[in-house]
Amino acid sequence: MRRVVIISYTEKGKELNTRVTACLLELGDVPIAFSYKENFMSTDELLRQEWKRSNAIVFIGAMGIAVRHIACYLMDKLKDPAVLVADERGQFIVPVLSGHIGGGVELARELAGKLGSQPVITTATDVEERFAVDVFAARNHLYAQKREQMKRISAALLRGESVDLWSGIPLRGEVPEGVRLCSSVTADPNDYAILLGAPLEEKRLSEIYMKDNACVLKPLRYILGIGCKKGKTADELEALLDVVCDREGIDKREIGAIASVDRKRKEEGIWELSRRLCVPYTVFSPDRLMQVEEEVSSSAFVKRTLGVDNVCERSACCLAGEWTGKREMPVSVGRSREEQGEAEGPRRRDAVQGEPLQTDWNRARYRLAVEKQALEGMTLALVEFFWQ
Repeated sequence: MRRVVIISYTEKGKELNTRVTACLLELGDVPIAFSYKENFMSTDELLRQEWKRSNAIVFIGAMGIAVRHIACYLMDKLKDPAVLVADERGQFIVPVLSGHIGGGVELARELAGKLGSQPVITTATDVEERFAVDVFAARNHLYAQKREQMKRISAALLRGESVDLWSGIPLRGEVPEGVRLCSSVTADPNDYAILLGAPLEEKRLSEIYMKDNACVLKPLRYILGIGCKKGKTADELEALLDVVCDREGIDKREIGAIASVDRKRKEEGIWELSRRLCVPYTVFSPDRLMQVEEEVSSSAFVKRTLGVDNVCERSACCLAGEWTGKREMPVSVGRSREEQGEAEGPRRRDAVQGEPLQTDWNRARYRLAVEKQALEGMTLALVEFFWQ
């Protein structure tokens, strides 16, 4: 699920805005449509409000308009929202910013497919059809300990060089061109990692951690479940999260997603927190949450109000079940267990034709690491993943 702002300036652009909004609704996203002089007057003011709480911004109009307006807001490729530009006839859709980690390329292709447009893709790994470490990490709930390492690996692959891959996490799918899958890492079971680097003798595997040309990817070990009263700000939610993480010794960088009930689908404070943490936000219906089998606390008041007796614990467990293939995965989050296939062993690496290389989260287990924490109309809980 993505929060996508669509900005148009003309009557014809407004027509495309309406079509884009409909497409995003079909994809399960949260579109926020803006038409000049109808519900906004200043692009700068609009961006000031939306830049930190939206996953993507789609400009309908000239490329120059978008470039001039977004320039002063650019911060970091890991934090900036995806920015796309479409001409008002919808002939072309161009991902301008955050094409990989921000999902701009994927969104451009999805919208182009529904609108009958031509996506204009310029990122080198996409053009050359090469394995992209940042895309692999984002799609498989991983993060790079040192982001500059991803650039070195991508550059090596674009030069036609080979890259070796070691993994302490079960993998499956087709190994991409230019990547050689090596034997499993024999390491502390609590230190699972995926390592990509220049070819290295496996007997010297321990040394790879010291090499600048090695990219270490670690699993995002936690899912954050949130419940809150309407209007709670990202500052308030993050303050509570900081207290809990400090007390429990949890690194916020290891949080991989936020989950809640669908009543909070448009809650701006949660959206902004998800953008601060650079993680996706997913919601579930009360009926779906009540199907969670894990033991959770119960509140009669919450059940009367929202139709579910616990939001934070149930939503975190519900999403964890989907990551590990124990429950059906909605389209907005990923593929179903049947599409992913069942894991047959802790080190399964057999290729499924047409399936890209991916971490086999079917082999992961999870537990409710932090039970419901409540403060001033906010609740949160954290689920932790581990491999046996």
